[in-house]
Amino acid sequence: MDYLEGRLSPDDAHEVEKLMVDSGFLDDAVEGLSQMKDKQKIAGILQELNGHLKTRTKPKKKKNLLIIPDQLTLAVATTITVLLLIVIAYVIYRMYHTS
Repeated sequence: MDYLEGRLSPDDAHEVEKLMVDSGFLDDAVEGLSQMKDKQKIAGILQELNGHLKTRTKPKKKKNLLIIPDQLTLAVATTITVLLLIVIAYVIYRMYHTS
């Protein structure tokens, strides 16, 4: 904003211009802001954009890791059932073939 309003020293203005050459995004942003007719609205727009940026970049809440998804629950239940059936089959086999 200081660059657009001419409040920078020549050295600082030159540094901003070098940054603009290296960054197409910065160059486009400065060009767009310089073309706005109502310069008073720029500060409000920048504040609003910064608010949106903070909202979008804040860390998301972590999900509770103790909750087991439905598919995992089904897989565990199936595995336990199969193992139980194998143990029962083994016990029955041993009962009839050891005598």
